[in-house]
Amino acid sequence: MKLSRALVLGIGTTTSAAVACGSSDLMQSSPGGIPPRVIAVAVTPNPNNVLSALVSFRAEGADSARVMIVGQNLPLDSTPYYPVKAGVDTIPVLGLRPSTRYGQVVQLIGASRSGASDTVFYATHPLPALLEHLSITTTGTGGPGFTLTSVQVGGNTVVAVAFDSAGTIRWYREFPGAETVSGDLKQQPNGNFTLYHGLSFGSQHTEGEYIEVNPSGDSVRAITLSPPRYLDNHELLLTTGADGQERQHFFFYDHRPIDLSFVGVPATIPLAGHHLVRLRGDGSTEFEWSAWDHIAPEEWIEPPKPDPINPGEPDYDHPNSLGFDLDGNYIVSFRHLGQVVKINATTGEMMWRLGGVKNEFTFVNDPLNGFSAQHSARILPNGNLLLYDNGTRHDPPESRAVEYALDTAKKTATLVWQFRHSPIIYTPYVGLVQRLQNGNTVIAYAQAGHVAEVAPDATLRWEADVKVDGQPAFCYRLSRIVSLYRYERP
Repeated sequence: MKLSRALVLGIGTTTSAAVACGSSDLMQSSPGGIPPRVIAVAVTPNPNNVLSALVSFRAEGADSARVMIVGQNLPLDSTPYYPVKAGVDTIPVLGLRPSTRYGQVVQLIGASRSGASDTVFYATHPLPALLEHLSITTTGTGGPGFTLTSVQVGGNTVVAVAFDSAGTIRWYREFPGAETVSGDLKQQPNGNFTLYHGLSFGSQHTEGEYIEVNPSGDSVRAITLSPPRYLDNHELLLTTGADGQERQHFFFYDHRPIDLSFVGVPATIPLAGHHLVRLRGDGSTEFEWSAWDHIAPEEWIEPPKPDPINPGEPDYDHPNSLGFDLDGNYIVSFRHLGQVVKINATTGEMMWRLGGVKNEFTFVNDPLNGFSAQHSARILPNGNLLLYDNGTRHDPPESRAVEYALDTAKKTATLVWQFRHSPIIYTPYVGLVQRLQNGNTVIAYAQAGHVAEVAPDATLRWEADVKVDGQPAFCYRLSRIVSLYRYERP
């Protein structure tokens, strides 16, 4: 990258502006070695995101560098430290506010010495017109970090956004397409973001892909499949195996002709069933499990059932979340079965089944005696199961967050915590629950564009409503993240 002559500042010395920034982790200068110094520094816009800037610099005598961010009437902030590369290096600055002027200082550490650049200034632009369709209102006091979600705006463009507890958008990435719907969006353990991009809701004859972008918004890769295997839109997990290599975990589906008279459709039509796969970094298959081999279509119990005249392209199982138990085996939520299943990640054995036609557990202390059309089933560090109960078969229908203590020997599921919103919110589809490290729980009534944070005693602490053109946004999920730069456990 060629540095703009008009923006090159900070030749050599630590300025009073840099010293005024202060930092408890910035090492003090000491004799010996080459003093770290910034030779040139410039700041340029990030083409992916007006709430970001790219600080480019040349340095010598430095092992690592970060950018301190100073804004008028704003708290001091900084990027993480990054290793310094030879030649021109660039650090992305994220989480800025629109139409705001910032000062930025490159701080260096190397060989028991420190250094810094002069302050360079940069003013962000207003949000793009596309995001003017989006409004976020909040009440109460939310925890630290950002709420991450994706919404469809301006026709066929899906936008991934992260907003703070005041409802201010602090990060975004546009995903335009001829036609697309909002799917799984998350920050992966590698710090990058992945989003499903396509038209599938989990059963259609349509191709899709997971697009991975880095925090700056640059595209990294796409993960997809070829027909007759179709990529499911609900979940992608990236982990690291014992060999230090990446593993990709996701669902795909294929279609088989099935007589659907058992759900009131007097015809044999292509029905989708799902496979759970784990791929190695080179794309080869390490594990594959098929619902066709373990679950009968007749276990489909959750409404709505297909229209008898125009059934569309249904699936009978509809896995909508994928996670891990404490022993590393899979936890899968099957919406159409009204069931959460534990699957052995080596043998494919179904280790237990909670809810649905083949329920193995007794529900204890649950006034609604179980869940219906559920999403977001996760095992907590204490071994309990937390999930979003959509509540389609409750009377009246009601969505809630529930936590069960599972005794897999006695086969009991004891309700130990729940949150029921007042007034009732009911969402037939999508949703998320997320237990934070501070003990609070994030609950996303995502179909209604609503997210809440509640305390352990079920006291409501914070709520936010996301709207597109004044109407509640259909969000696939709304989840809490700590940092825009790297993954940290919320």
